[in-house]
Amino acid sequence: MRLPPVVRENTTVLRLLRLARVLRTARFLPQLRVVLTAVARSLPGTLSFLLVGTLLLYVYAMVGWVFFSHHDPEHFGSLGRAVLTLFLLMTLDGIGDAVRAGLEISRWSLLYYGSYVLLASFVLVNVLIGVVLTSLDEARQTERDEPEQAEGPADPCALQERITAARRALDDLQAELDRSTPAITREAERIEINSNGHSHAAND
Repeated sequence: MRLPPVVRENTTVLRLLRLARVLRTARFLPQLRVVLTAVARSLPGTLSFLLVGTLLLYVYAMVGWVFFSHHDPEHFGSLGRAVLTLFLLMTLDGIGDAVRAGLEISRWSLLYYGSYVLLASFVLVNVLIGVVLTSLDEARQTERDEPEQAEGPADPCALQERITAARRALDDLQAELDRSTPAITREAERIEINSNGHSHAAND
């Protein structure tokens, strides 16, 4: 029996929502909760990194397209090809071939590729790593501070009330001991007298 399209679509949505239940395991796994918190905290910094990286990629792609499009149309024939080439160079993939092809055109291409690799592959990537590590440290600090915040600061009034109640309980215990001491003493004397009487009877 085939289900109507609306029911099938809703069933798919429900199945996708069931996948979200996996995230509930983060409550029972502290390390996973720390990682997820760090990812959430690093999103603003990551977006800033993507914005700066896109701007840098666009500027260098425009420069490469203007200067190298006629000599190296395979890599810089259009702005899109220049962007793709520089994106691959960001991962240091084919950097040697690109530098050799650039040196055949002009020695100034070495400055172009060198500055781009320095900024894109080292500076920006290290900034991204720093953002992620900072977010991870903040998430760990937050995880450590949560139990302390849950306990809350000590209330002086409540602490004084507890001390007063403890003293009152000690006073009551002392009074109870004072009342029971004479009875215990009399009972001990009676037992001692009975013991002495039995001893004299046995001697006779």
